[in-house]
Amino acid sequence: MTIEYFHPITHETRKFIWSKYEKTVEGAEQDIASLREWMLSQPHLPDDLSERQIMSLLLLGRGSIEKTKMKIDMYYTMRSLYPDIFENSHPQSQRMKEASKFMYICPLPKLFDKINRVLVLKLKDIDPAGLDPSAVFARLINVVEIRLMEDFCFGHLVIMDMQNCKLGHLGRITPTFVRNVYTIGEKALTTRVIALHIINAPAFVDQTVLIIKSIVKPKLAQKIFVHKDMESVLESLDKDVIPRDYGGHEKSLDELEADFEKKFEEYANFFDQRQKLTVNENLRPAKNMNDEVLGYYGNFKKLDVD
Repeated sequence: MTIEYFHPITHETRKFIWSKYEKTVEGAEQDIASLREWMLSQPHLPDDLSERQIMSLLLLGRGSIEKTKMKIDMYYTMRSLYPDIFENSHPQSQRMKEASKFMYICPLPKLFDKINRVLVLKLKDIDPAGLDPSAVFARLINVVEIRLMEDFCFGHLVIMDMQNCKLGHLGRITPTFVRNVYTIGEKALTTRVIALHIINAPAFVDQTVLIIKSIVKPKLAQKIFVHKDMESVLESLDKDVIPRDYGGHEKSLDELEADFEKKFEEYANFFDQRQKLTVNENLRPAKNMNDEVLGYYGNFKKLDVD
């Protein structure tokens, strides 16, 4: 059964978002066709992306065909590059079910400011001893996969609720893991972050935030804010967008999580196939388009993987 998680996006909203990248809806459709044609010319890439997924990657590439080509390439390459993250990452696997016990990962159904999406990440109140950060990140990517097929927005406001954070959680997160997460985000699944609000943060989180700021680009570091509570964040958001957990009118995090689980079930066949899809390095053209721009071709084995 099909579940409608995200509120429908109007044609006018789509036009407005594409206009942010100096594109029309028709121009974006032409770019999507060009990207499909390019994919067919790349022998090392699988040819399974739908037009809807390509459109989402074009949005992540900020309307640039060349940047989107890089993202498509890395979308597949990252699965073999980071096996510790992507192995056993099917939503129905035991590893993913265990990961769901540690964190809410809830994109909110309604847009705010007409074009932007809120993503709520909240640690659950559970013993951190069994926490596998790579598995939790893999679950986040599974959420992103569905969003590539259904969502449409310009930017993101991320709320990270650290109310249940313990020192044991932070002890399981290494700088290398943070760097790998950032690399995947930057090279493949970049999104326009309006702000990252860390709320209900214990004092010991401050040092971790400093480490994160030292790893990410300065432009992103300037968008990371730490708050004692949610009040100052709520000032800029409509209550219709915010979950009941924070005094809003939207479904609770528990309800939203349950709805997204139904989405995982709906896309079970997609995830069955995704597990098999990676690049074929033996067929990769000798001159990788990402070589000079991203600097990761030929250096895959040199990257640190936790």
